[in-house]
Amino acid sequence: MHHVYHLVDPNDRTVRYIGKSRNPKSRLKQHIAEALENDNTEKKRWIRRLLASGQKPVLVIAGSFTAEPLAREAESAECHRHLATITNIHDPAKKASDLRKSKSNRESDVL
Repeated sequence: MHHVYHLVDPNDRTVRYIGKSRNPKSRLKQHIAEALENDNTEKKRWIRRLLASGQKPVLVIAGSFTAEPLAREAESAECHRHLATITNIHDPAKKASDLRKSKSNRESDVL
């Protein structure tokens, strides 16, 4: 199974990151380990701040899918749904394209 997950701030319950993994619990541990190694992204800085206060992100499963392409599309939809609060950089449905740029492009297409 492919799981789409949220990393939620334990203080205000805000969705701060959205990801996809076959093993979300293991992936959360990786996120924490990566944040301890360096703080070169907003996600890592956020996790470091939580850890410094004795907390960690809350893992919430948003959906589970048998096919990876379906999970990737769901992950992208969740990213766009929570765009105002997440630290994600890339749009999963568009591979390495910038998530915020893709949103502004869609908005300008509508105008």
